[in-house]
Amino acid sequence: MATERQVETKLRALIKRLEAADQGVQALSQALPEPRIIAVLVTDLGRTYWSELSGGKMGVLHRGEPDRADIRIQARGDDLIEMIDGERSMFSAYLSGRIKLEASFSDILRLRSLA
Repeated sequence: MATERQVETKLRALIKRLEAADQGVQALSQALPEPRIIAVLVTDLGRTYWSELSGGKMGVLHRGEPDRADIRIQARGDDLIEMIDGERSMFSAYLSGRIKLEASFSDILRLRSLA
């Protein structure tokens, strides 16, 4: 089972990786042009993390429940780490029920273009 520290480290690494990847940032910016709050509930740890995606960049990682969230992701820590590491696709994790995604229909369609 992934620890809280491992999950936080991976989420911060993902944020840094997105900043360094010019094409990834451009794709995020085009997919979600307006600011979005993304919350991630790590179900087996009972922890929620969130960040704001704005202008194709993720902001600082915060602990706790945000005041509002446009996109909510629920996953076990191990599954989340596998997705961040590229060992499991978000699409296959979603289809197998390993993650749950709550977002507006338009955000889901935009995120789908990134998969």
